[in-house]
Amino acid sequence: MAKYTVHAGHAAYGNKYSGAVGYCAESVVDRAICKSVISWLQKAGHQAYDCTVDSGLSQSNIITKIKKNINSYSNIECNISIHLNAAAKSKADGKVKGCESLVYSTVSNDSVIANRICLELKALGFTNRGVKARIDLGILKGIKNGGKNVLVECFFCDDQDDYNLFTKVGVNEIGRAIAMGILGRAIPRSGCIKVEIALPVLKKGSFNLEVKKLQQALNIIMNANLVEDGKFGPATELAVKKWQQAEGLTVDGIYGLASYRKMQRYTS
Repeated sequence: MAKYTVHAGHAAYGNKYSGAVGYCAESVVDRAICKSVISWLQKAGHQAYDCTVDSGLSQSNIITKIKKNINSYSNIECNISIHLNAAAKSKADGKVKGCESLVYSTVSNDSVIANRICLELKALGFTNRGVKARIDLGILKGIKNGGKNVLVECFFCDDQDDYNLFTKVGVNEIGRAIAMGILGRAIPRSGCIKVEIALPVLKKGSFNLEVKKLQQALNIIMNANLVEDGKFGPATELAVKKWQQAEGLTVDGIYGLASYRKMQRYTS
């Protein structure tokens, strides 16, 4: 039985430094994939620890906190960082931008695992962009628990073809593919816990960058004339209710999963 750490990159959705947003939000999807990878590793008889951090003073601070979690474990076989990639937002063109794995050095045992992960994701239909060396990434250095270190960019969240493939394949198959790449062997599908994507809600009292993005969207869509200050106050709540009513949603002033999915038609 081996031991692994897995974490989702960036802060949680709704907090500052929460990663890329395209056809889906990186910090929502990467957390679901992280939980799925852990579930598959545990099903295969190994120990896996979630080192995800949901908030921090800066992106650098979040990385420092993640590394502190990672380094709190010893005799680790491998540390896996889960991310989604982003470039320039693109509509469907029949080309899947795909996955890649990042390591500190491609001449290392880390790259062996990284390559296997890419090949497993390729088997799901994602384009294999290969293994790349990134000596500038803080999460790939300063790890002292003995484990190899791999950052996985699962797919491009701002590419519609990638997103369509993601919705077709699903979180659990992506998690299984990554886990099999880590272990270098197949894992039977039966008996694994299904992981669902959980989206944090925005409501009266919320104060973060995602509220500001919502205010910007409401100003564009319905001329809400909101102050784009990231504070979910009475005016933002009223605007959300008016928009929900127009969209045939439950009018509760809470920006949850149903509202988020509906809003993607305008922000995608």
